[in-house]
Amino acid sequence: MKYFILNGPSAAGKTVLLDFLLHNNDDFLEPIISFTTRPPRSGERYGKDYYFISSDQYLALQKADQIVEQIKYLDYMYGVTRNELKRVENTGKNGIAIMTLEGIRILKQNVGYQKVISIFIYRDLSAILKTINDLNISSSEAGQRFEMAKLEMHDLPTCDHVVYNISSIADATDQLIGIVKKEINSQALEKDIKPGQKYKHFSGEVFEIVIDLVENTETLSPMVIYRNIKTDQLYARPYELFCGKKEWPNALNGPVNRFELI
Repeated sequence: MKYFILNGPSAAGKTVLLDFLLHNNDDFLEPIISFTTRPPRSGERYGKDYYFISSDQYLALQKADQIVEQIKYLDYMYGVTRNELKRVENTGKNGIAIMTLEGIRILKQNVGYQKVISIFIYRDLSAILKTINDLNISSSEAGQRFEMAKLEMHDLPTCDHVVYNISSIADATDQLIGIVKKEINSQALEKDIKPGQKYKHFSGEVFEIVIDLVENTETLSPMVIYRNIKTDQLYARPYELFCGKKEWPNALNGPVNRFELI
């Protein structure tokens, strides 16, 4: 089971893309419903868009240690409970939700980084501004949301994948479905990296692992620290890249492992 988390600025199209994806792929995807302390907007439904809760209910969830991840956004609390993750797990499907970067970090800490696939939804700021201005909200809230959207654009490099919502929703949906299906079919990496191990690179050079895996402070993904035995130069690479394969154009035998334990 994996968790697909959409991230991106306000009005980038995350909710629309999520709805499109679930409409045709609910046989293997289950929405993770967040709770929020904000009041419902017109058309929003309890249990579909959010679990709308009171401040007292929120405090009760905190006291019961039910909150897996939470963030504060424009004076309201948003988050996911342990019971909700259990509900999704019991469906036998893969979970999908919208979260902030901080929410993604916390979720990775709780369920494991390889189970969480983050996907940034990119949209031009001019299109975002137009959408925000068309919303039935105050000019003050519109201004807040646009300023927040500009800041949220900085999250793009930290996500595993990017979907470009530029030409049409249909095109963006196709990009998103392609990413989800590829990740569902991929196998988790299970190399046991230890200090002192020596690995041979496909180029022929030999490297030694320097220390145990360390976490990237932004993405919470593990990094492999290793040195070139010949030159003593240090390198830091994401675990997935170190353990992955190298694609060779026109290769007769297909992709090769980047590093082999010797």
